[in-house]
Amino acid sequence: MKLFGVPYEDLGDSAEDERIRQIGEKAMHEKLTVGFIVDSEGETGFEKAERYIAKLTKRFSGIRVTYRGDGPVGGTKLVKVAPPLN
Repeated sequence: MKLFGVPYEDLGDSAEDERIRQIGEKAMHEKLTVGFIVDSEGETGFEKAERYIAKLTKRFSGIRVTYRGDGPVGGTKLVKVAPPLN
């Protein structure tokens, strides 16, 4: 499916570790920059995003975080990850 001309996949019904696997594999094996949106959690709002980032960097050596910031709607955060530069 495409959303505003960009490939989009809703992983909301998948378990968190399955989401991590799919995000990481898209970035690393398909050499894509992958953006994902999570709900804001915790005092800073970034606790869930940081948890995803920690799992991704542990499971996919070399994956890079290229962006982290507010999501497209209130109460969300957007993170973008990409494969290594080399």
